[in-house]
Amino acid sequence: MKTAIFDFDGTIFDSPKYWIETMNNDLIKRGFPAQDDIFDIVKPMGVKNGAAFFKEKFSLEDDVMDIVKAWRSRMGVNYHKVIPLREYVTEYLEKLKTEGKHICLATAMERDFIMPALERTGIIGYFDHIISIEDITTDKSSPEIYLICAERTGAQPSECTVFEDSPDAARVASSAGFDVVGVYDGVSQGDYEKIKPYSSRFITSFKELL
Repeated sequence: MKTAIFDFDGTIFDSPKYWIETMNNDLIKRGFPAQDDIFDIVKPMGVKNGAAFFKEKFSLEDDVMDIVKAWRSRMGVNYHKVIPLREYVTEYLEKLKTEGKHICLATAMERDFIMPALERTGIIGYFDHIISIEDITTDKSSPEIYLICAERTGAQPSECTVFEDSPDAARVASSAGFDVVGVYDGVSQGDYEKIKPYSSRFITSFKELL
């Protein structure tokens, strides 16, 4: 491995439970019951498509982007002030840096969410490149974001390891020739079997890699 490429949500930050709380609180405020499977539904869809799904399911009057804005507004506060790193992330990043590896962040989140979280937790200095959804022409349904990381670090896809909690993203990265390490996000119990065909390894904690 020349380059390590990390996802943000659920991979290095322990954010899924905050997304669950945010989305369910939004439904409750609108008079609907909380949904136990809300994260399992939204995770593979992405935030925008997930909001569209709930708009249709509950016949919400709000525009999809208004729902997204409400969710992201609350999550923005969480990223700025609350959401912690996954355990042993800092130690593993330090190990990679000591070994001379390039380290990239590849996320479908916007910079105004991720940068404060990276700075607050003290890990921003480990990343050679930070590629967000704003830097690409598509989303993680395409390997573009991973290919940019490889190009910027002078590595071939086969020389890069992508750390992802999303089975769909793992599939996309694997199909483009990247090695993939699947990461348990802490809530999605069924993801191991889904991500297993596309990953060389699956971890529940970065302690396993130290």
